[in-house]
Amino acid sequence: MSRPYLIEPLSVAKHRRNEFVCESRELTEFLRTRARKEMQARSSACFVLVAEADPGRIVGYYTLSQTAVAMRELPEAVTKRLPRYPQLGATLIGRLARDLTWKGKGVGRLLLIDALRRCVRHSAEVGAVLVVTDPKDDKARAFYESHGFRALDGRRMFMPMSELVEREAGGWNV
Repeated sequence: MSRPYLIEPLSVAKHRRNEFVCESRELTEFLRTRARKEMQARSSACFVLVAEADPGRIVGYYTLSQTAVAMRELPEAVTKRLPRYPQLGATLIGRLARDLTWKGKGVGRLLLIDALRRCVRHSAEVGAVLVVTDPKDDKARAFYESHGFRALDGRRMFMPMSELVEREAGGWNV
């Protein structure tokens, strides 16, 4: 990428949410109207990618929150070395979107890699054995599949934290 970017927590005082527009009206409206409220309630954390040259302009964003996955839903290859709890801790990438202005510039990949790195760091302090996401549509599903996520059920996708730790060690060749 030719422009340097920063990723930081959403700040209503600094970031111009009203300028952000993506393909999904729902994701656009979430950032504009609900992200701050969810952060205040601590139900999710929102991180924004901004261009260093214009740090108030949101290029893209993602949200993270905690969730759990029933062990019985996971493939045996994933669970064979895990404790036998009925529910396993996971981190949910709830939303991930980039502004239309930056379409085709690799912003989605940047956002995803940052989210996954943050998930790995977080799992060292608050246990999580998976990262999960619920893609909105087939295009989003294909994006996550291209980065190593696998189907968990009809809608949810996952990646084991152990694989992310390996990627962290190997330099994130996602």
